[in-house]
Amino acid sequence: MNDRISKLDTPKTTHSYSDTLERREELPFRLQVEKLAYIGIMSRQTWEVGPHYHEHFELCYVAEGSGWFVAGDVLLAVEQGDLFLTKPREPHFGAASGDAPFQLYYLGFDLERFGLLESNFLELGTIHIVSDPDELVKGLCDEIFKEIGGGDIRSDVMAEGLFMQLLVHVLRLYRSAAAALPIKDALSPVVKRILTRLHETTRFEKTNRENRLTIEELAGDLHVSRTHLEREFRRFMGVPLGRYIRDLQLDRAKRRLKDTDESVTEIAASLEYESIHAFSVFFKRGTGLSPTEYRIRARRVHDDEKR
Repeated sequence: MNDRISKLDTPKTTHSYSDTLERREELPFRLQVEKLAYIGIMSRQTWEVGPHYHEHFELCYVAEGSGWFVAGDVLLAVEQGDLFLTKPREPHFGAASGDAPFQLYYLGFDLERFGLLESNFLELGTIHIVSDPDELVKGLCDEIFKEIGGGDIRSDVMAEGLFMQLLVHVLRLYRSAAAALPIKDALSPVVKRILTRLHETTRFEKTNRENRLTIEELAGDLHVSRTHLEREFRRFMGVPLGRYIRDLQLDRAKRRLKDTDESVTEIAASLEYESIHAFSVFFKRGTGLSPTEYRIRARRVHDDEKR
């Protein structure tokens, strides 16, 4: 496995996490038949996850917004209503796209104790994305969350039944869609390496030097011309590489301003700007606001939504 790809371990103990942007329940009931390792819901305007893999299945459902995933060598666009499934040890990563709010439900599960269902999921081939037009997955996830937090008698049994229903519904969606799905073009190795480099940091981790490379440095590192690099990136991603890098930096800055208490000076340093002035000029050019103005406005909107 590529050493740039992180292994994210399956939870081993029960744990709950919740804030205004995300709720995550790990091993909520220790189910005896199908093991629901975790279930979560994340709501962010900007979101990204670096290259990683699991030892379990993972299902993501886009409840709002749009984005993309890379699974293996394939670039996959996702939008509201789409499901994205990865299998054990299958590398993947992705991000939201555009300026619209992005909401994602996600579940990790292990089917080793139910071999037939596990075989059904493993036999799905290379299909990763299907649509759930009736939003049944979203509804079932919401019901599971209610059982986790409700405290009613035998909520574990009810949650297990809902989870089983979800799994069979997902399996049927993928089976029925298999013949109709178009074959995806393999992602250019050059573009895959660029995306891996740009997204290999995790949320709020100090951005390393590799994520501030210029296009010229990227081209030299990959031993290709700048022209070829930019042409290939635009062909697969649909946007110029320079704009993509700027937008990614801007998204990371927005996220830190909204979701952390880091000072503007600390954020500028963590994103490796040579000065707070250079960072402020970059940020205002992209948003029309200074970093401080953006933070105040974003938090005011958030407070209004909570009322």
